[in-house]
Amino acid sequence: MKIPNLKGKEAQLLLAPVPRIESLLIESEPPANAKQSAVLALLFCDKLPETHQDLLDMKLLFIVRNSYDGVHSNQVAFPGGKCEDGDLSFVETASREAFEEMGIEKESYKVIGELTHIYVPPSNFTIYPILAVTHSKPEFTPDRREVKEWMLVRMREFAPENVKMVKVKRTKDDLSDAPCFIVNGHILWGATAMIVSEIYQLMLDAASLKLFCNS
Repeated sequence: MKIPNLKGKEAQLLLAPVPRIESLLIESEPPANAKQSAVLALLFCDKLPETHQDLLDMKLLFIVRNSYDGVHSNQVAFPGGKCEDGDLSFVETASREAFEEMGIEKESYKVIGELTHIYVPPSNFTIYPILAVTHSKPEFTPDRREVKEWMLVRMREFAPENVKMVKVKRTKDDLSDAPCFIVNGHILWGATAMIVSEIYQLMLDAASLKLFCNS
């Protein structure tokens, strides 16, 4: 189920790497040969939110991927990965990957819905983000083959005034400017930051409090 009142590209463009902005503006759909993946954007709060300020006190789960021979090596990300033939939906892919990477049981959280998908040219993947919430802190058992570390970050840390501009390596030979957040000493940028931007903008929407209170 697609979440209503999403800001879509408007929110994504706020945190898009500079070289990606032009193509994102004219892009309608991902290329037909793009591979599909899904990630779980899991929010944690220990009580039901009563105000918009309570929403910004929610914590969002991130992982730091291990080093490997690929464009997303060592990056801050959401738990997630490639869709497999047996997956019946993007929710199922995100839930399966979150369990494999972090040991998160799907019964421990409630899915709110699907955020706006993002195409990532360097890896030719389209990412389908699934937003979920839990009111009891899950037990995390990270797979050390894939996950270097994990962190829970308050949404208020993603306020626009905290955005920094840095040089990042988008591909092996491409060093580009990109807006980012610095979290726990790590640079959070690219598709992950674009997803965070949409979640933050969603929380500012007048109707969003009801959305999260019912979860």
